[in-house]
Amino acid sequence: MSEEELLDALADFCSAVESAVVQLKKNLYDLAQKLNDAKPLWDAERVKWEKAQSERGEYEKASVEGNKGNVDFENLVKDLKLRGGKLQRSGYFYWLFESSELPTVGRKPVKRKA
Repeated sequence: MSEEELLDALADFCSAVESAVVQLKKNLYDLAQKLNDAKPLWDAERVKWEKAQSERGEYEKASVEGNKGNVDFENLVKDLKLRGGKLQRSGYFYWLFESSELPTVGRKPVKRKA
């Protein structure tokens, strides 16, 4: 194989990789849209929430103790784990407490910017 043929082959390979990356980004974007649009497998209204206070202000928390056997709580925890421990839905910001041995979820209303 000559030097010119090698350069042509490398250029073709780079073009193919670039096309694959573009398609992958599109597929990831489409998947993210579907995840955001999908009906959640949990209903926050069926989770038992307790009022709590921190240095950042008031929030609500839900733990395993108050939600034993609650499928909505279990699915909420799974959803949070799939999304890196944080998500926003229906006017609330939800997070998974990292320091807790048992799954504990916090939530607070999303502040609207004026």
